[in-house]
Parts: sequence; C-alpha cells; structure tokens
Amino acid sequence: TAGRRVIVTSRFTAESVAQYGVSPQHIGIIEPGTDPAPIAVGSRSRRLALLCVATLTLRKGHAVLFDALALLRNKDWHLTCVGSKRRSVETFDALRHQLANLRLSNRVELLGEVDDATLETCYQQADLFVLASFYEGYGMVLAEALAHGLPIVSTRTSAIPETVPDDACLLVPPGDHVAFSKALRQIFNDTDLLSRLKRGARAARNRLRSWDQACITFHNELHKASRR
Repeated sequence: TAGRRVIVTSRFTAESVAQYGVSPQHIGIIEPGTDPAPIAVGSRSRRLALLCVATLTLRKGHAVLFDALALLRNKDWHLTCVGSKRRSVETFDALRHQLANLRLSNRVELLGEVDDATLETCYQQADLFVLASFYEGYGMVLAEALAHGLPIVSTRTSAIPETVPDDACLLVPPGDHVAFSKALRQIFNDTDLLSRLKRGARAARNRLRSWDQACITFHNELHKASRR
C-alpha cells in the first residue's frame, strides 16, 4: 500500500499483479519501446538459419529447443544461440552435454554474450527466430525479432501471445519439444508458410512502439500517480 501506482510491461503481468491484491485501477501497462532495425536479409541459402537470443537459463527453454531440433536431423538447418553463458553455469554445462549427447554440437553454436554489431549481424543472417521459453513478462527479444521482420516459432505462454501477432508466428505449449519440432517441420516443408509468416512479421514491425511513445505513456502514468 506504500506505492500509488504499479507499472507493468504487459496485460499478462498486470493480471498476475492483480492476483496479489493490487486493484486493477492502480495498475498501468506500458509496453517497452523497440529500437528500429533494418529488415533481415536472411541466410540466402538452402540451409535455414535459426536464431535464439536468450540467456542460457532454465526458463528460456534451450533444452526443449535442442530436443526439438534433434527430431529434425534430416533437415538442413543451423542454430545460433546468443546469450550469457555465465548467468547459470550449471545450465550452460548441461546444455553443452545435451548437444554432445544429441550429436548436434556441429549444428548449434553457443556464442555467449556479443557486442551490438555482432548481434545485428546475427539478426541479419537469420531466417527464423526461435524461443522455447517457459515464461516472458513481455518478450523483448521477440519484439526485436519483429523489428527485423523475422518470423517466430515460440511458446503460447505468459505475455508471448500478446507480444507476437498470430500471422507472424507459430506458438506451441511450453515444455513440449515434440510440438515445437512439429511447428518447425511445418516451416521446413512449406516455403509458402514461411513467406506468409515473414509478411506478418514485417507488418507487425510497422506497429511496434517507439521508445518515445513508451516514454510519453510512462510520463502519463506518473502524472496519474501524482494526482492521487
């Protein structure tokens, strides 16, 4: 009761906060802004270039993603994972062993943290963004993928469905590597589907909020709090 207003990043998070007894009228929703970015040119090859940007922690679902890709050995793909290896050393070690056991070490690259220029290169060379997350309070990397016009395969959980429009993605239940694999297989087998999702992502790109818009909304929320 010490705070006049609670500000969150999504409707999902607002509903979660309300479960703790916070009145909905005291909750403000401000979706983060997204920096503008050039549309990804893609790999320009038959090999589908997959990109995942997420810290190597259990919540981000890399193990599920790797198990899903293991069911697609006969397809031509390469996965680049960008994200800290040091946030959870135990998870990183487990993922390295998983890749070795699945014999995918030569098809999955764990880059770790990278500078902005390298990250932009990764986005530019990607054909598809993948994230098997168990929970996202908003999904900043998903918005950044849309800013690059990248179609997405992710999970139908928490704030992800409200961050990514249906025509830009395929979403599956979290923790289900078979369902994730089936979604990827659909894209591998249907170039028209991939093209439609790209068009959806590029349309969504034009609707993303700028940081200026987010700041204006934040200012308005603070004004509401000051009047109470």
